Amino acid sequence: MSKSKKLYNLVHVEPENYIYFVDNHRYGLTFSLKERTNSSGNSVAIIQMNGSSAGWNKERKDWNSDSTIGKVLCWCKEHGYETVHFLNLWSYVDKDPKNLKGKSNSELNKPENDMWIQQVCNSVNDVILAYGNCVEINYVVFEERKREIAQLLKSKKLFHVGDLNGSNNPKHGRAWNGKPKLNEFKEIQTT
Repeated sequence: MSKSKKLYNLVHVEPENYIYFVDNHRYGLTFSLKERTNSSGNSVAIIQMNGSSAGWNKERKDWNSDSTIGKVLCWCKEHGYETVHFLNLWSYVDKDPKNLKGKSNSELNKPENDMWIQQVCNSVNDVILAYGNCVEINYVVFEERKREIAQLLKSKKLFHVGDLNGSNNPKHGRAWNGKPKLNEFKEIQTT
């Protein structure tokens, strides 16, 4: 059994706060990894690309996780985070990145997402960028969104896990393999 599945089974994590709106847009998931209810440990916001298969299954009336959520929660627990907020560059939910191809930022992202990003990031100890390359997204759309995020988070110290990828973007959470370290993110690279 993978380490992330063990953690998921061990702590039976379900989101404390699940913000989901109609039209396939999700603004955030918040997980508590606290072992003591009265503890107030470190909190972190993880900004990935877009929401995928993790979420509430209406038919089963149950929460289903995905491997990225499990892997990131495992890393966060090992690094002392007790509250983990999952946010995304784009609020549009689709587990297949190919379905994002050809969409504009206004189709991929609702203004409420930026409000949630600012609100959550202003309330946490650390903000980790983990959006990867987003290869299915039009290059111009991706660069525009990175500029918007840089502007939204200009007052925050930003981090990434492990080395930057070949395009100088932070690795997506699914690529946090081995024992990657937390590194300060100097500047969001846009052209």
